[in-house]
Amino acid sequence: MISVKTIIDRLDRHQPELVDSPPPCQAEVALILGGAPSAKDPKIIFIQRSVCAGDPWSGQMAFPGGRREESDLHAGDAARRETFEEIGLELGQHQLVGRLGDLRGRHGGQSQDMLISCFVFAIERVPALIPNYEVSEVVSVPLSCLLDPSLQTRIRYEQAGDQCFPGIFVGQEDERVIWGLTYRFLWQLFSLLGHTLPTE
Repeated sequence: MISVKTIIDRLDRHQPELVDSPPPCQAEVALILGGAPSAKDPKIIFIQRSVCAGDPWSGQMAFPGGRREESDLHAGDAARRETFEEIGLELGQHQLVGRLGDLRGRHGGQSQDMLISCFVFAIERVPALIPNYEVSEVVSVPLSCLLDPSLQTRIRYEQAGDQCFPGIFVGQEDERVIWGLTYRFLWQLFSLLGHTLPTE
């Protein structure tokens, strides 16, 4: 399996595709690896968003994160701040190990004028986490599950004209699916590690 150290080494050599002139509306998410550097099957922390009327991503699986604010002076500040607000996990700057390529947000399958950046953090152990009102549950999923072909699926999304999108079940006998923007960032990470996930 893939160790945390291997992932960090690959990220260290990686040149992510970043947008030179980002739009005013920007957001950041945190892809958090949990495990000692030598751990062969680290976990990635996901949140399940709370069910909320009017929220197009209500109840979906995601990385912690949110919109950049004026107080977020440096790249990654919003991802760290939102992670602390949403699940009570304080990420230090020294735990930032890399960045993936920027992505445009989508709503209903259409491109939106929001740029989302994904910052990768590594922590040696996953502590007890306390979600706020925006989060219904925090879930740590091993990399081996995310790469298990038997957990791959496709999601039909009505707001996108019944288009189908690739996704990954959170686990065996778990109906929750990681898809959309979060899946697209996972696709980047695993491509960097030499593993190919199904594309949209």
